[in-house]
Amino acid sequence: MSPVRSKKSKISADSLKANRTSNGMKNSGFSLVEFLFSVAMATIIVVIVTLFAKNAITLNSSAQSSMTAMLEGRKILSVMVAELRSAIPSALGSYPIESAATSTIIFFADVDFDSVADRVRYFIDPATKSVKRGVVLATGQPPAYDLGSETFSILVTGLSNGTSTALFSYYDGNFAGTSSPLSIPVNIPAVRLVRITTKIERDPNKAPEMITLTSQAALRNLKDNL
Repeated sequence: MSPVRSKKSKISADSLKANRTSNGMKNSGFSLVEFLFSVAMATIIVVIVTLFAKNAITLNSSAQSSMTAMLEGRKILSVMVAELRSAIPSALGSYPIESAATSTIIFFADVDFDSVADRVRYFIDPATKSVKRGVVLATGQPPAYDLGSETFSILVTGLSNGTSTALFSYYDGNFAGTSSPLSIPVNIPAVRLVRITTKIERDPNKAPEMITLTSQAALRNLKDNL
């Protein structure tokens, strides 16, 4: 083989090698772009899925909290309504309702089922934003009510009625569903139905938002037109 041909063969081999190297670099560069693009897309997808899952969990938690608050509120209202409906004269023979206002009501009912009326008080405690129940059992012979022995329990927490929404509204025997409540101070002998309205907001910074629950109790031992 001549020196010239050998030199040309060497140049061709070097050129081929350079071309392969160049192509390899081009291929490597294209693969890097693809890789970076894939990473970016994967990151976006992960962020979207994470946000979706977080929102779904938050909404589910909010819905469950709202349902729990509503069920608890309705359960408490049903207890209050049942006791109000069973109002009877006191063990001393006094009227079934002792006191009636927008934030409190005092009445008599046999809450311990001993066939003797006990003194029951529902009232708002502004300090704890709650509705409380105070009970004084009739004791002794003849029966008496020692107000110092009153026992308390919390019925509703997170109360947000404020001054614009009365916890208790009172209606007479002409109530037809849309009547205005009796004016305050209430004429107690005219009361035949008590409406209870609670606005509950456990945490103003978290869902669920305020829940309003309403129920009413017709005083069955006093009712005439109801």
